Amino acid sequence: MAATATESSCYRFKPADAEFADLINAERSGRGAAALELDPELSKVARVHTREMVRLDSLEHQTGDVLAARVTRWSALGENIGVGQSGVQDLHALFMSSVPHRANVLSRSFAHLGVGAVMSGERLWVTVIFEGKSDPGTTLRMPTC
Repeated sequence: MAATATESSCYRFKPADAEFADLINAERSGRGAAALELDPELSKVARVHTREMVRLDSLEHQTGDVLAARVTRWSALGENIGVGQSGVQDLHALFMSSVPHRANVLSRSFAHLGVGAVMSGERLWVTVIFEGKSDPGTTLRMPTC
C-alpha cells in the first residue's frame, strides 16, 4: 500500500537533503530545465538505501527490481549514489563531472527527486532518486504525525 498524503507530510528532510535538492535545481535552472519537486516518499526510499550502503560500507545502486518495488506510481526512474569525505557541494560537483550522473540531474524526463544523505563517521553518503511525470509514492512505511 502506498503512503498517504497525511503520512508524507510528516516526513522530515535533513538539511543536507535540501541542500542537494537546491544545488540540483540551480543546475537545472541555469540550463532552462524546470525545477524538480523534493518528494518525501522518494526521499524515504533514498534514505533507506543510503543507510543500507552505510551498513554494508559499500557504494552500490539499488537493483531495478528493488527500486521498482519501493517506488509506486512512477513513469521513469534514475538514481545517483555517492560517498565522500567532503560536503554536499563537493559531492554535487562530482556528480556534475560524471556524464551519467549529470544526465540524471539535467534530464527533462524527471519531475520529482528524493534525497537521502547520511553522515557516517567522516563520510557523507547519498542516494538521489529521480522520477518522471507521475506523483510518486512508496511501499515503505512513512512516519506518522
